[in-house]
Amino acid sequence: MRAPRIILIATAAMISLGLPPTMAEDSSSSPQPASTDRPVQADQPRCARWTDECVNCTRDSADGVPVCSNIGMACQPKKIRCLADAPAQEQPQLK
Repeated sequence: MRAPRIILIATAAMISLGLPPTMAEDSSSSPQPASTDRPVQADQPRCARWTDECVNCTRDSADGVPVCSNIGMACQPKKIRCLADAPAQEQPQLK
């Protein structure tokens, strides 16, 4: 009757310590495919404001540098969508 008790104690100890390294999944063995989507921080030429529901970006003028917020914790980005069209570039007035 001692053998089942020892097995139970050993199993409980293994569970409380976690899985042995040989059973853990090796993330380096399966490389992730490269994404063809542009990152949300990349310039969106025809938008003044855009988002992926995690990061919000805005630009003051058509040739301005975009400013983006930080991503929230555990946020799952979605497809980038334009919230406001970029202002048209003004042509200089000839007199």
